[in-house]
Amino acid sequence: MASPLEPLTYKEVTEIIRKEQKAQELVEIRRDFYPAYREFLEKLKKESEEEIRKDPLSFKASSLSNEYKKISTKGSQIFTARMRKVLYMASRALSGSKVDLARLTTEEREMYDQVLRSINDFRDQAMDGKMSPTPAVQVGSACGSVDQGQLKQALSMVNGHAPSESSEVSKVTDKVLVRVLEDMPEISGMDRAYRLNKNDVANLPTPIGCALIKRGKAEEIVPFWRKTA
Repeated sequence: MASPLEPLTYKEVTEIIRKEQKAQELVEIRRDFYPAYREFLEKLKKESEEEIRKDPLSFKASSLSNEYKKISTKGSQIFTARMRKVLYMASRALSGSKVDLARLTTEEREMYDQVLRSINDFRDQAMDGKMSPTPAVQVGSACGSVDQGQLKQALSMVNGHAPSESSEVSKVTDKVLVRVLEDMPEISGMDRAYRLNKNDVANLPTPIGCALIKRGKAEEIVPFWRKTA
């Protein structure tokens, strides 16, 4: 994964948790918050450990250690506050309410989709006695060996985010044949935009096709010559 464009700061983290705790709805945060936070925390940890090795009783060692602990705590608070709101959004969506997903990061959108699928599966089982089958990976599936970094970038595109300039998806030459299961909003790719409707059969770059399959928006069509006994 590419490094965040701008380093995160202590002031930024503090401002985010202050706003999250005051607001009932999700607040707008940078799209790369989670990778930026991990990078910031790792940087503080390394600096703190280096100063402790030099002089564990120094003021700088103590300050960096305290800052690391505070940032770690504030990060957990931000995650908890936002996840509660994501879960509430999912519950509203399930009751038929329209929810605005624009402020979700890529990671939060993935959680949101997983929550919706899990609750729907549980509701089918609890109310109707239906057991949701666990989809097996098809023999010869192109998604079995897809690059996970490229898949994550493609999931972001499928969730409606524009591809970053560093995206590797546009360099992919492998394709996966899929049948689209529902009408899709336009997906912005690096090479072109994809407009897909229910029952379309499309030969898509593997990361994008597998991202749609992972989201339950498409099913793979494995050519007979790739299937083995």
